[in-house]
Amino acid sequence: MDILMEFISTYGLGWITLFAVIGIVLLGIMKYCNLFKKIAEGSRHYIYLAISIGFSVVATLIYLLIAGQFTWVMFIGVVVAVFALNQTFYNIFKVTPVNRLFAKILDFLKALYEKHEENKVIETEKPPENE
Repeated sequence: MDILMEFISTYGLGWITLFAVIGIVLLGIMKYCNLFKKIAEGSRHYIYLAISIGFSVVATLIYLLIAGQFTWVMFIGVVVAVFALNQTFYNIFKVTPVNRLFAKILDFLKALYEKHEENKVIETEKPPENE
């Protein structure tokens, strides 16, 4: 616990929070895109859990190696902190209107992309004007 407190005092809770929020955003995008729609809904929760744990581990590993602070005790402490924040923020995200806001933003971005792709198809189908 002392090592985790040392990490937070040195590098700030902001990094841990950022890792957790990025994990939620990535998982939310995966859910929005229905990447796991062919898997039974009960099984999807285990996949989402595994993705959250995996992201927490990878993000912590990369950060601690870059910061030059890697020790196994520090690694385990920060992974647990990132994962705990990830799960907390995910539950807040799930039960508040924030999830609908992000869905609307993603719908808007998807519509822009589809319109752009549609315009590219129309542009390639036009005959040259010089002929």
